[in-house]
Amino acid sequence: MPKIVRLIIPVIAIVLGIVAVISGVRKLANKNLYDSTVTATIVDIQEEWDHSGEDSTLIYHVYVDYEVDGVKYEHVESPEADNTMRVGDKIDLLYQSKDPTELSGKNITGNSILIIAIGAVVAVGGIIAEIKAFVGR
Repeated sequence: MPKIVRLIIPVIAIVLGIVAVISGVRKLANKNLYDSTVTATIVDIQEEWDHSGEDSTLIYHVYVDYEVDGVKYEHVESPEADNTMRVGDKIDLLYQSKDPTELSGKNITGNSILIIAIGAVVAVGGIIAEIKAFVGR
């Protein structure tokens, strides 16, 4: 592999890792904004194939209806989606009382920590690879 490629790929990993860490920290810092719970009804599920990687992945887009203080919100994309969900199921979501259109899943802390950890591992791996590329290994 050419040396330039061995230098560029680690830089990309470092940047992606830093972006993931920042994203996780921001989400963790904003978790207190999601101060209310709502039970939403799944009204639509759309499936989409992602062919961007080596393997194709089936992605689920789940849409819900819910009501907050007498205001109905319809066909809003849910932050939580998996292949076990069915139209008509009820799911509990968090929302911001100041902006009920802002939804989040119930496990903000766990997801944020996971994003931070993955980002840190990717960034450190990129740093190690970059050092090895400079040293000439």
